[in-house]
Amino acid sequence: MEFYHLRTFVAVAEEEHLTRAAERLGASLPAVSAHVRGLEEELGVPLFLRTPKGMRLTGEGRALLAEARLALSSLEAVRTRAGALRQDVTGVARIGLNNEAARMRVPELLAALTRRHPGVEIHLVNSSSPRILDNVRLGRLDLGFVYDNILEPGHEIEAMALEDVDMAVVGPTSWADRVCRADWEELARLPWVWFSERCPFQYLLESSFSCRDLALNKVMVGDNDATLRTLVAAGIGLTLLRKDDALEAEAAGEVCLWRREGLRLGLSLVHRRERADDRVIAAIVSAVTEVWGLPARRR
Repeated sequence: MEFYHLRTFVAVAEEEHLTRAAERLGASLPAVSAHVRGLEEELGVPLFLRTPKGMRLTGEGRALLAEARLALSSLEAVRTRAGALRQDVTGVARIGLNNEAARMRVPELLAALTRRHPGVEIHLVNSSSPRILDNVRLGRLDLGFVYDNILEPGHEIEAMALEDVDMAVVGPTSWADRVCRADWEELARLPWVWFSERCPFQYLLESSFSCRDLALNKVMVGDNDATLRTLVAAGIGLTLLRKDDALEAEAAGEVCLWRREGLRLGLSLVHRRERADDRVIAAIVSAVTEVWGLPARRR
C-alpha cells in the first residue's frame, strides 16, 4: 500500500466522484480509477459502490475512511517535521482570493516571498469566501482570504485577522433622494437584490436588520459583486457592496450611497490549524504579517 493509494481513497470518498477527485489530485481519471481498484484488491474489501451519480462508500469504506485520514495526517506530520529540519523553504501554495489581488496586497506579498523564500511557488485562485473556506477545509487550497463572519467556532481552522472592510448600501441613482433620507425601516421596505447562499454580505445585512425586528424585501439574487452592481445600476433594487467598490460605482454615475450609518466586515487569512507548522504555510503567514503591518505572531 502506497501513500497515493490512501490519498486517492480519501479524495474519492470526499468528492463522491472520480472526475472531481482526479481534478483535485491533479491526476488522470484512469490513474485515480486504477488506484481505487488496486487498494480494494490489496485490502480484499469493496470500498465504493459505482452508481450513475458517482461513487458511494460501502460499509467497509466508511469504516476505513477515518483510519485512512489518520494515516495521511501522520504522513503529513512526518513531511512537516522533515521540512522543519531543512534550511530552505520550498513548495507550492494555493491561495484563495475573495477580491481583487491588489486589494489583498498580493503584489507586496509576492515581493516579500521572493526576497525571503524564492523556492515558494504561489498559485492564486479567485473565488468567494464560502468556497474558499470549504476548499481550505478539504485541502484543495492551502490558505485563503475570507470575510470572517462566516467562520464557525472550532479547532479545525486558524484565522488571522487582517483588517475591517467598510461596506456600503447602494441603490439606483434615480432613487437617490429616497435612499439618502431613508432610515432602517424605510430601507427594509425597498426592493433588495440579494446574495448567494452563505454570502458574508447576506449575514451582515440580516444581522443588522433582524436586530431591529425588520425583514427585507428581496426581489432578486445575484451571485457576484459585478452582477449586483449591474442590477442596482439597472434600477432593480438596493444591495450591499464594499465601500471602495460603491464609491467607484458612484463616481461612474451608476449608483447612489446610503451614508447614515456604517457597516463593516472583518477580513482574515485562514488555513487548517493542523498545518500551522508547515514551513510553506508559516512562510506565507510571516510574509502576510509583514505586508499587512501586523504584530509578529508567537508560537
